[in-house]
Amino acid sequence: MENILKLATLFLVLFFGLMLSLRFYASLRSKKMQGRKIDLITDGVVYFYSEKCGACKLMKSEIEKLKEKVEVLELDVAKPEGFKNAQNLGIIATPTTLVVKDGIIKKTFVGVVKHHRILQEV
Repeated sequence: MENILKLATLFLVLFFGLMLSLRFYASLRSKKMQGRKIDLITDGVVYFYSEKCGACKLMKSEIEKLKEKVEVLELDVAKPEGFKNAQNLGIIATPTTLVVKDGIIKKTFVGVVKHHRILQEV
């Protein structure tokens, strides 16, 4: 029984360590996108999501609030257009939100972000 608890503890530590590492890696990659030219939209927000993503479902209401104030382009990464654009930009996690000004990516967000935080960057 004691060995099973040690094994379960080791598994949980490794699992959460891997999850934190992946989140950190996705965050680093998203920061590298800043300053890149993007042809999808001139000014506004580009939102990459997936229908099956739990965090994306939480983000849906925030995106709806954003749409009232700025132009928002929503791209589903499960569809060919969204997948191609995500791949070209190096997006590896959803939800990913890009703030674009004058065709240049000014700020990237990975994960659930409140709409007022995104509006600060627009």
